[in-house]
Amino acid sequence: APLSIGCGSLAGLALAAAGAGRAWWRRDRPAAGRGEEIADLLLWTAALWMGYRLLAGQVAAAILLPACWMAWIVASRPPAVAWPPMALALAMEAALTFLAGRQPPVQLAANLAGWGAAAAALRLFARSRVHRRQLRQAFARDREETATREYARDLGLLADRTNALGAFEAPLDGGRSTVESLAASFDLQLELLRQGLDVTTVAVLWPDAAGKELRLRAAASARTDLLPGPFPPGQGIAGALLRTGEELALAPVPPGYDGLPYYRNTKGVGSIYVLRIPGEAGKTEPPGLLCVDRPQRESWDESAGRVLRLAARKVGLEVAMARRLEDMDRDRHAIRKVCFGLQELNGALGLETAFAASMKAIRGLVHADFAAFSLLEEDQHRVVHAEGEGAEKVIGLAFGKGEGLVGQVLKVNHPLPAGGAYRGPAPVFSRAQPLADFGSLLVVPLRKEEGEPFGALVVAAREQGVFTDTRLQILELIATQVAVKIDLAQAHERINNMATTDGLTGLANHRTFQHGFEIMLSRAERCQGPLALLLGDIDHFKQVNDTYGHPFGDQVLQAVAGVIGSAVRRADLAARYGGEEFAVLLDGTDLRQGRQVAERIRQKVQALSFRHQGEQVTPTISLGMAVFPEDGGDKPLLISRADQALYHAKATGRNRLAIWGELPEEAKRRPAN
Repeated sequence: APLSIGCGSLAGLALAAAGAGRAWWRRDRPAAGRGEEIADLLLWTAALWMGYRLLAGQVAAAILLPACWMAWIVASRPPAVAWPPMALALAMEAALTFLAGRQPPVQLAANLAGWGAAAAALRLFARSRVHRRQLRQAFARDREETATREYARDLGLLADRTNALGAFEAPLDGGRSTVESLAASFDLQLELLRQGLDVTTVAVLWPDAAGKELRLRAAASARTDLLPGPFPPGQGIAGALLRTGEELALAPVPPGYDGLPYYRNTKGVGSIYVLRIPGEAGKTEPPGLLCVDRPQRESWDESAGRVLRLAARKVGLEVAMARRLEDMDRDRHAIRKVCFGLQELNGALGLETAFAASMKAIRGLVHADFAAFSLLEEDQHRVVHAEGEGAEKVIGLAFGKGEGLVGQVLKVNHPLPAGGAYRGPAPVFSRAQPLADFGSLLVVPLRKEEGEPFGALVVAAREQGVFTDTRLQILELIATQVAVKIDLAQAHERINNMATTDGLTGLANHRTFQHGFEIMLSRAERCQGPLALLLGDIDHFKQVNDTYGHPFGDQVLQAVAGVIGSAVRRADLAARYGGEEFAVLLDGTDLRQGRQVAERIRQKVQALSFRHQGEQVTPTISLGMAVFPEDGGDKPLLISRADQALYHAKATGRNRLAIWGELPEEAKRRPAN
């Protein structure tokens, strides 16, 4: 036994030395391929297992040696590399258990379970560390993104916001590239100033959009104890400047002065120069500050003041230029969005699709809070589509043709009000429905080319000055495209109505009835529900035509069709079957419900009364009914049986309802005319 232990020890030491020598030899060599990597792991696995087995009887903690090794392999190597050394370890353990009998199978299972648990735990730990690292990176990106957006918002470069019609998207990267370019320019200019004037720090303090706090937005400094802010604008050197005017030179700085907010302490500051950074002409906004300090306590000379004033103007001009570039980028982005919206509008067929595409184009152009379309209907205009604040109050309402600002636009055929400035509350649609709390409003006529308007587009926003000349031109373009599309959609609907509707009665025509019957019958079969079919015929209608003339007969037809049309629901189908015959399909209607509808139609027709040359004429109608599935399971059979019932009603006295299931047997066998 001592000899075997010694031989095993020597073998283990030899394998370990071989592995270490191989690793040392390849320390400066190119990375090994997968085969060499597996060979190395096999070599080290064999060496470690021999060492573990030599120490297992003497050191209780030796079990950790293979456990840590296998866990490290599983956690750090891909499966294709990790499996061979794991298989070698399993083979060695199995040989010790089943061939050499050196350990019971229970011990083998316990060892394998322990090593597997260690490997799984380390792999999960490694993955959790990767996940935490990814989270830290994501948080860092979010902080950077937030800081960039805050910077852009403070400088007036950010224009993304949400309103009642949805998000008005910022173009591309939302000002990131402009902010980065502006920051790099600031850094270069401030460093040139610092070195040229031989000062300690040149800093730009910029207010937030509300003017409630200042932040250090750029700085060139020989010191490392700068603070980013925020700082209250009314305190320290900033507050002193706001009280004195455009610039302030402080030399020497009083002992213990702590008015420079961007230093942790002002020790070593001898003199300070602060200037307002000029803003854009015509805009009232909190000013940015250019701050310079140096250790010398002498007064600032005039040449330094001139240089700093020029530098402040240069910073202001760069901010204004950056805003112009962002405005151009937003306009370009808006035009692109409008083009996409117009493409969708060109592909729209129905009115609702056209309105939805138009709203999308409008949202891409301006951050509107309200938009509506109103179309002319004879002597009034009706709001047919509206979105945004207060849309539910006006949609579907009709107003007088000359009422409100919309009526004025329809009259003068020109956008109003001038400049898009809203001085409300004013009667946009009517005095009863004013639009309040808007800063911008524009009503654009809908017309084809240079023709008379047949409607108007209304767009409103809370913000003032939304409707620039460029946006007005684009809105007029959108309105023109919408007008063309509305005209086409209305023509399409008229053509569709002509193809599906009987011109005299306004009910569905025979072809539409046949097609609708197939659809409704298929749905009834699928849902296992009832379907009632009514066939009706005006009694003695030929005699009416012959006696009173066809124009009078047409009046009777139209009146009877009106009764039938008003008696059915939206889910039902009423049609002129031919001549003086009518057909009605009652969806989801059984025998009892169908009888009620038929009797209501019969009684209302009987109640009609006409006068012709002093003579009173009272029409009546006979009706026959068949019900699916009791009276038939297909369309021809149901039509035939309803027709038989109608024949029986006319043959037995007219002005009555006959139901096929209640007919006597001889009447059921008699074919209908």
